[in-house]
Amino acid sequence: MQKNVNNIYSKVFTSEFVQKIKEVLVKVYGYETYMDFVIVPSLPFGKTLSYIPILSYTDRTRDSIEDLLELSRENEYQIRVLNFEYAEFKKNDTVTMRIDIENRTCEDIFMQDLKSKHRKVIKKALKNEDFSFVYGNSKKFIDDFYTIFTSIMYKHGTPALEKNIFTTLVDVFEDNVVFYNVYDRDVIIASYCVLMDKEIAYGSWGGMDERYRDKLVGHYAYWNIIHEICTNRELKIFDFGRSPYDSGGYTFKHRFGAKPIKIDIITSSKDDIYSKYSLASSIWKKLPKSFIDTLGPKLCKYLVDL
Repeated sequence: MQKNVNNIYSKVFTSEFVQKIKEVLVKVYGYETYMDFVIVPSLPFGKTLSYIPILSYTDRTRDSIEDLLELSRENEYQIRVLNFEYAEFKKNDTVTMRIDIENRTCEDIFMQDLKSKHRKVIKKALKNEDFSFVYGNSKKFIDDFYTIFTSIMYKHGTPALEKNIFTTLVDVFEDNVVFYNVYDRDVIIASYCVLMDKEIAYGSWGGMDERYRDKLVGHYAYWNIIHEICTNRELKIFDFGRSPYDSGGYTFKHRFGAKPIKIDIITSSKDDIYSKYSLASSIWKKLPKSFIDTLGPKLCKYLVDL
């Protein structure tokens, strides 16, 4: 029997986790803070109170932000929270995708959550003897992750965060940030950065070399990540990160048994944020990669919607 989603998935980050993310952002970008918010400067002028940039959601839920709304009154603001009551999903709703891993083995998930067809695909992926799966958080792991990460962000038309964000995450979170890398012999072909909170493994950044899609490297990587976390870590949720509902990314994660939780983006702006960024994204994709690899990380400091 499927467990009640509200009982299993209605968990948010701890306050300590959010404060550490805030610490990373202040160290890397020099953000000023205002109470619980960080102040994101915007170009050419202006500022936005954000709770909290680069996280898809925080330690708050939709019904626990009254104090934040009061603090941000008469300012531009953005707050992203989980909405556990939302059930009528529609295309392009912003969601995060989660698997229940509490007291479960990867074999439980494999047999109970995955359809037969998808189990066969994963078995096929795992037979590739040219692939190797390793994990850690040394400079080598970060460098190889960042090679993949910048390529993925370029493909999506989105500026990539500074590499220093990830090195500082390691400084602050220590062993609770892990880079899961896949190699074809010695060539990096997929990488994912996963942050570990008290109950949640949060995998928001990463991807794969699209040239290896037909070799099922995404299936190979994600299943190995799930296996490692279920085997070695006492957590309750594996969170695949943010996706538009019914998108390609959503469908891929859903095949692993992940369920959607609505992310509410609460903002003072009346603009359609994603329509606005759609045009910018289409232009960004046409710029030379060498140019955006230099400009993009610097620009991220001023973008509240990453």
